[in-house]
Amino acid sequence: MNRLQPYAPHVYYFFFFAAAASYSPFLGYWLREAGLTSQQIGALYAIGPLVALFVQPVWGLLCDRHGIEKAVLMLCGLMTPAIAFGYSTGGGFGFYAATAVVLAIFNSPMVPLSDAIAVAHAQKHRQTYGAARVWGSIGFALTVSPIGIIYSHIGIEHMFVVYMSMMVIVVGIAMLLEKGGVRRNASWRDVGKLLKKKEFSVFLLLVLLVACGTQSFSVFFSVYLGTTGGNVSEKIGWLTAVSALSELPFFIFAARFSERFGYRRMLALAAFAAALRLCIVSFDPPMGVLLLTQPLQGITFALFYAAGVQYANDLCPEGWKTTAQTLFSMVYTNLAILIASNFGGWLIDHSGFDTLFRLAAVLCCIGGIGFLAVRQLGRGIERV
Repeated sequence: MNRLQPYAPHVYYFFFFAAAASYSPFLGYWLREAGLTSQQIGALYAIGPLVALFVQPVWGLLCDRHGIEKAVLMLCGLMTPAIAFGYSTGGGFGFYAATAVVLAIFNSPMVPLSDAIAVAHAQKHRQTYGAARVWGSIGFALTVSPIGIIYSHIGIEHMFVVYMSMMVIVVGIAMLLEKGGVRRNASWRDVGKLLKKKEFSVFLLLVLLVACGTQSFSVFFSVYLGTTGGNVSEKIGWLTAVSALSELPFFIFAARFSERFGYRRMLALAAFAAALRLCIVSFDPPMGVLLLTQPLQGITFALFYAAGVQYANDLCPEGWKTTAQTLFSMVYTNLAILIASNFGGWLIDHSGFDTLFRLAAVLCCIGGIGFLAVRQLGRGIERV
């Protein structure tokens, strides 16, 4: 057990994202099959992030104050898949909305808590965050395609049972993670102090622009594939597997790339790559072209996210680490999905997928230009 301890986050990420691969890529398609419109699906995706904007900082502050990251992570790991069964009831939009509210309370802190634990663990054992996080991409890539094939034979309605079974394994592995220690008296004032840092607040604003573009793709890609015909579950599986595999080298070498070229350039590169991908998909290309665009995921997500996580950790002082990761996750995931899903669902129903993806590409371009233009941000990061 002691020999495994240094690599506990690696194992945890592998199974955590393997479990996610059995559920998240297929949820949009499941909701479409349940009879919901694109606007309703977008509204459901927006409910969770909206709730998370309020509850996620509370989780972060509690963990920073009491060092209970591990306990909270295990609790949320059990509650999340149990609550997700609410989507399987066929109860209609109102019941789905209630499910999304409760789900967000327990699901929203899992990624920032995992990242905070992994970053601290990597520093203690002279590792890098990317070296641990890459195993999440491996687990996702190895799982999503076979799962898609399995669902095409047994029915996608079984994904909730599969997800629950895999998350039980994740919670068991979480027991190997190191406990958090007691922290300083973290408070809401700490959030304000972090946001008053010019480098940090400008960074979050630019992240929001890029994330609104990329999350539009993430939320509605499976819905879009549902309009292309054929065996949709297998399409989702293969395309998502290719994108997940492309993340591996970028998670491994993200720290090295950032040290050599600077965070600002890496974040801009990821934003421009996302714009290119969105622009291509907006022209409704054939399956072969879609496959060719999926490897861009390594740049648009892995490189961008790894640089952002490390930046948030490096800039803030001790005792604020989980709070900083929470703020980054809130902007990148919750706030961006809230905007993208609400507006995106409406835009699809009124103007089509092509308009949504092209507008998302414009947002990514603006964010990329911003990262290059704000030189003070780049210098501020490099001083950390």
